[in-house]
Amino acid sequence: MRSITPSNQAPLSRAPHRQKSTARHVRAKHTRGSTCMKSTWRTIAMVAAIGMPLAGISAMSPATAAPEEPAINPAPVVVPSLHEWTGGKGTVEITSSSRIVVPSTLNQVAEEFSDDLAEMTGLDLAVVTGASKPGDISLVLDVADKYAAGGERYDAEGYKLDVTAAGVKVTAPTETGAYYGTRSILQVMTQSDGRNKLPVGSSVDWPDYEARGFILDVGRRFFTADFVNDYIKMMSYYKLNRFQIHLNDNEIFAGADKDWRNLQQGFRLKSENPLYAGLASADGSYDRADWDGFEATAGSRGVQIIPEIDVPAHAAAIIKWRPDIGLNNGKSDHLDLSKPETTAAVKGIFDEFMPWFQGAEVNFGADEYPGNKLQYRDFYNAMAAHIRAKGKQPGAWGSFTEMSKGTGFSGVEGFDKDVIINSWNNGWYGLDAAASDGMKFINTNDGTLYVVPFADYYHGSGLNNQWLYTNWLPNTAGNETVEPEQVMGAMFAVWNDLVNEDYSQQDVHGLIERSFPVVAQKTWTAKTPALPYASFNSALDKIGMGPSLGTVKDTTPAAGASNLASGKPVAASSTKAGYPASNVTDGEQNTRWESADDANTSLTIDLGSVQKVGGVNAEWAANAPAGYAVETSKDGLFWDRVTTHEVAGAGNDRVLFPTTEARFVRLAGLTPAGDKAARAASGTVGAWSVGVEGITNVAIGAKATASGNEAPTLPADQAFDGNLATRWSANYNGVRWIAGDLGKVQPINEVTIAWEGASAKDYTVSTSLDGVTWTVAATKTAMPASKRTDVVPFDTVNARHVKVEIQSSTLGIYLSAYEIEVRNTQVTALGVAGSLAGTPNAEGTFDAEPTVTLAATGAGAQGASLEYRIGQGPWTFYSAPFKVAGYQLTTVEYRANSGAETFAGYVALDLDTPGASPSPTPGPTETTAPATTGATTPATTAPATSGPGTAATSTAAPTMPATAPAAADGELASTGASITAVVFAGMLLMGAGALTLARRRSSRGRYQG
Repeated sequence: MRSITPSNQAPLSRAPHRQKSTARHVRAKHTRGSTCMKSTWRTIAMVAAIGMPLAGISAMSPATAAPEEPAINPAPVVVPSLHEWTGGKGTVEITSSSRIVVPSTLNQVAEEFSDDLAEMTGLDLAVVTGASKPGDISLVLDVADKYAAGGERYDAEGYKLDVTAAGVKVTAPTETGAYYGTRSILQVMTQSDGRNKLPVGSSVDWPDYEARGFILDVGRRFFTADFVNDYIKMMSYYKLNRFQIHLNDNEIFAGADKDWRNLQQGFRLKSENPLYAGLASADGSYDRADWDGFEATAGSRGVQIIPEIDVPAHAAAIIKWRPDIGLNNGKSDHLDLSKPETTAAVKGIFDEFMPWFQGAEVNFGADEYPGNKLQYRDFYNAMAAHIRAKGKQPGAWGSFTEMSKGTGFSGVEGFDKDVIINSWNNGWYGLDAAASDGMKFINTNDGTLYVVPFADYYHGSGLNNQWLYTNWLPNTAGNETVEPEQVMGAMFAVWNDLVNEDYSQQDVHGLIERSFPVVAQKTWTAKTPALPYASFNSALDKIGMGPSLGTVKDTTPAAGASNLASGKPVAASSTKAGYPASNVTDGEQNTRWESADDANTSLTIDLGSVQKVGGVNAEWAANAPAGYAVETSKDGLFWDRVTTHEVAGAGNDRVLFPTTEARFVRLAGLTPAGDKAARAASGTVGAWSVGVEGITNVAIGAKATASGNEAPTLPADQAFDGNLATRWSANYNGVRWIAGDLGKVQPINEVTIAWEGASAKDYTVSTSLDGVTWTVAATKTAMPASKRTDVVPFDTVNARHVKVEIQSSTLGIYLSAYEIEVRNTQVTALGVAGSLAGTPNAEGTFDAEPTVTLAATGAGAQGASLEYRIGQGPWTFYSAPFKVAGYQLTTVEYRANSGAETFAGYVALDLDTPGASPSPTPGPTETTAPATTGATTPATTAPATSGPGTAATSTAAPTMPATAPAAADGELASTGASITAVVFAGMLLMGAGALTLARRRSSRGRYQG
């Protein structure tokens, strides 16, 4: 919208430029009626702090530990942060028997809260009136409730939150305050293990500023109604209360001829009145039903919609509809204010749409008009009075300093002062001038708070969120500062100036996603936050953007390891209706998978191609599994048994293993935790997400040292925090370097550096065992001037310390890096490659005996022993390919040993071969075979390029492979156990129950054992 040079520019934004994406995920709807939560209320006495101190949640000590005195709970992390908190001891668990108890006046708030809890936590709580009982969440509306420290702001939007053994209670003087209390409960519960706990304590909370919000330019670029509705919901989750929608505008520059008639322009409201035919844009507009939807979404969530129809400038769309009221014979984008019919026409437009607007305010723009200034003042006053006469509070963009020059009057003299002003530029009308004039105004300073997506001005890559969070306050704009009580608050804005650029509404969201919580934080609790910015961002990974979002997607990568499974296909051997397996990889925070029953279950993820993998992570729901086995495969046929893992309970869970290569990753043997604190009383297993990690970054959390920092807010440790939203910025002069202590000596051979725009041109990567004596491992020279990520490989070395020393920068004295990662890319030293000759029929069954070929692979293959067995038959040293016959599902296991290296895997074959003897009688076996005793027969070795699952002549690999699942403790089950089977992409997926080797009737009509 604003086309001038930014004034008083804030520190240069260097936020990452989001990659454009056309990928879309279908968001599964939550199905009410889940019975997965424990049905009893309990208060858990806590005895040890665990890894979520910021959420105020503690964990139980091991059963064998001596009881300790519970610690006082720190304030839970809420965005924006709580004003006051008094911590208690222990936590309270909300269960499916808890209720939401409300007076009838808060029924709408309670019903929405219930829906949101169901989506975000899996708890389906009834809304009731009457007396509360232990374990309930009570919402209380008390219009007489006051809190002196909060004053008028508490009276309008404040609330009290009390969490005790008796239950949870929100008390507020207004519906809005009660609603905000429910947002805080949602955020705290979402961060807890199982998403069902709150720390004992009490809070009093209120905003420091009345105006907290965001402005979206839809005039130049249309944003769908669904997107707008999602933004209203997201803003309310962060307690932002003003959403100004800039409804009309046009391309900024018209060229030398100053003719705007054929350039981009937009007016986004569509009336059915024939008088206004042709006013609405053909490429997108909102009708009355759309707008009513916005107002309904906002009205129940404490958000005020502020419509803005911008006149007399930025009006090309209006002039296209009525060329006679435009300057330059209708060629301009400025209205001709010398004509009385111009003001009449504009008033008519406002009259047409004013009945749509349910909020208290309407903005009429009134900025950047270079025409007759006295005519401008008359028009300004006429529009302000007209809007007020319609029962609305007028608003406008501050232009008084500029528009009074050369007129004989100064500043706001002669202007209607009962207008809420957006102070957008210190030259046009800054904070100092607005405060001096006694105006009602909101800080919307262009140099600090404007984003023009993908432009080379006005924070084209997004606001400098870290600087805003750490340094900025709503009463400051550039070099101007006013008293906090003089300014209503602050709003940031998106202006879509680049009308011809190819970007989407989701791309815009990617630039500003984390600006919403930052602006919310600084306008609600207007002081330097106690929580470091990196911790704030990490908390947001869990808190998310809130419930009920169907169009807007999270674009910020979570801190830590990358997730290779994001958006990838996943199949489960058991799925409860409404909770599909795809929910664990869809990237949505509030969708989950749940098994149908308590049988052993598996989840199999297809990464799409063979990749190096080194770990699995998950967020388990309250009905977490007892544990699982991790299996990997290159082809979906030959499976490697990687590791087994015990799950501690609900919440975040991670298991790392030596780097291996795989396309398919399976979590097998998922069974309910049973008696583990009755977490799985429903007899099912549930997960919010499951991820597959690539090669482990061993530098996360490394102790950092550096030559210096540009500022205390940009320290070296932020380059090793696993968070691409934070960065280290180096000292300006002298030698510049940064080093990380990995904590122990270990093999490494690759460093990855995510540089900010001020990147290194020439630098070296060095390693050290002791941090004193350094050896250069790699040198980079003449690197391009850009924000980029460098992957620097080098020969494998044992090291504890890594240092990057910069000889020159691409941006003079400036140098900054978001993240430094260190890895060992070598795969496991021993593996087994398998191939299969033979083709199954359409049902996936082998009618002829398939031939299995095995070969040890990797650095440890030479001299390794290799054995196999069919079913539960004896282990046999492998010396040549062998055939497999039988009339049932049969597992061929294999194992290799080479010194300290061991490897185990299997292939499961559905057999119905004619004339064959029955397969060996099944019996118990280990998941990972023990080392072979006695004589060793050298294994057949494969070429160095081959690996497990490499097929020379094989059946077609299934889209989602069959499972030969592990039973308890990783063992294959014996005869008589059941198989759960589902069809995925036309292929048979065997469930992670135990393997069936029972008798069946063959396709040839005879029983085979």
